[in-house]
Amino acid sequence: MRISASLVLALTATTAIIAQAPAATPTLGQRLAAERPEIKRLQDAFEFDQAQARAEALLPTAKPVFDKSTVNAVHQSTRNFLDICQAYFMAFQTADNNGQWEKGLDYLTKALEVAKDNVESGREALTEQRDYWHKKAEAYKPLLEKNADAIQALKAKAKLEDYEEGPMAQVKGWEKEMAEGEKWSKFFQYDLDLATRNVEDFTKFVTLQGDKIKGQATEIDDYKAHPGDKSKWVEAVVSSKTYLETSYPDKADRVAFVHRLLVLDPASRKAQNVLDVLLGKAAPEKEKPAGKKKK
Repeated sequence: MRISASLVLALTATTAIIAQAPAATPTLGQRLAAERPEIKRLQDAFEFDQAQARAEALLPTAKPVFDKSTVNAVHQSTRNFLDICQAYFMAFQTADNNGQWEKGLDYLTKALEVAKDNVESGREALTEQRDYWHKKAEAYKPLLEKNADAIQALKAKAKLEDYEEGPMAQVKGWEKEMAEGEKWSKFFQYDLDLATRNVEDFTKFVTLQGDKIKGQATEIDDYKAHPGDKSKWVEAVVSSKTYLETSYPDKADRVAFVHRLLVLDPASRKAQNVLDVLLGKAAPEKEKPAGKKKK
């Protein structure tokens, strides 16, 4: 079972409420957005080696540092760490399709580490900011509720008297401050939610990938004809066209699985031929005629 891209947290672009200085070089998020279409095209074309190389080129060369120096830095670090997780997930997808399940698991594990670090590093500052703005918003509610009737009367007027302009301006100020507090409180809560869900998602992905690797290892160990023999197991699997087409009806899944077989047994001529046939590079091997029985 391959982990679907639809399961990963969708990090859609959000309005930049916090002011940012123009980036001198493209951010990782921008590079991911630029590379994603080409990597997808290569994946769809079954050019898994090229797709994997492009995805791996996006991975950080050193452990990222979470910047807590300012509120803006905390927010940007949170989003940067989420982008790093996405880069690892993209690398996982390409490695997994290329049959390199163990490397894929390594990428998922690193993504989970980054996701956990993101939560631990940003939780205190983000929670503090969320609570500050929430309290600020809540502080104006009693004023608005206490004066609700008077406010309603003022708003119902088509034209205010001169002496009513001041109170109305004050009411608008209260409403503006409360709206700002609610907006920023939700903004920082959104960062907290994204980071938390990222940990939950990658925890599931690591478990799924680990179980897939263990399940296949068990299947090879339990192969009755040749217990634990990867090459013999690969030969048996790849020789069964019915098994491949039934277990992997989708061509993309079948191509990815045959790549896995070639990782298990790189010297398998049969697996290579099946892959070449799937890619339209070769004709199927002819079945050897059964020998005549001696009388």
